Amino acid sequence: MVRKKSPNKSKMKRKKLNYKKTIKKNCNNYDSYNKLFKCQRENLYDLLKVFDFPSTERNNVLRSGQTSYEGFVLGIVNTRGLVGIGKMMSNKTQHPKFRELYLETKKLMDLYKKEKDKKFRYTSIQYNKSHRAAYHVDAKNVGESYIIGLGNYTGGELIVYDEDGKNPKKIDIRHKFFKFNGSIYPHETAKFEGDRYTMVFYKV
Repeated sequence: MVRKKSPNKSKMKRKKLNYKKTIKKNCNNYDSYNKLFKCQRENLYDLLKVFDFPSTERNNVLRSGQTSYEGFVLGIVNTRGLVGIGKMMSNKTQHPKFRELYLETKKLMDLYKKEKDKKFRYTSIQYNKSHRAAYHVDAKNVGESYIIGLGNYTGGELIVYDEDGKNPKKIDIRHKFFKFNGSIYPHETAKFEGDRYTMVFYKV
């Protein structure tokens, strides 16, 4: 019996994922962090405004009377199968429809990381559209996460409680990254008006 040789990983070709680029503004022309961050933030918001969000059913963030809201996860997700619990890149992340949004979102966070928090690591990004999250703790997050809000809205602060669910603090996250451990500290969204998108960067 002749054994087949295992393919050399260094020679294996990765399948190239083609997608239609819609971003028109080139942020590489800026040399300061603040201008570069603002440009990338605006590029991402332009994508979010026209993106067709699917609905999701995360029961722990739904308020009374809600059955779903517009949101999804890109990046690594937990899976359950015959061999138990595992992790894999989500199908959405590998779909051309979601590819540009994923890459442009990563650019914003990686830009921030390089300037402000080089040690931060994340595997996944949760996207939320105009959703006022109910009081909850995150079930799948490991360690600290970052959240940022984009859009033309008022209110919508992140409300974070202590471990006992007391002493709430309102955090303005509009156009600002905020780091906290959502698996330990209960949190929710304050009332808001307008067009509000949030991205949560976390590790599974």
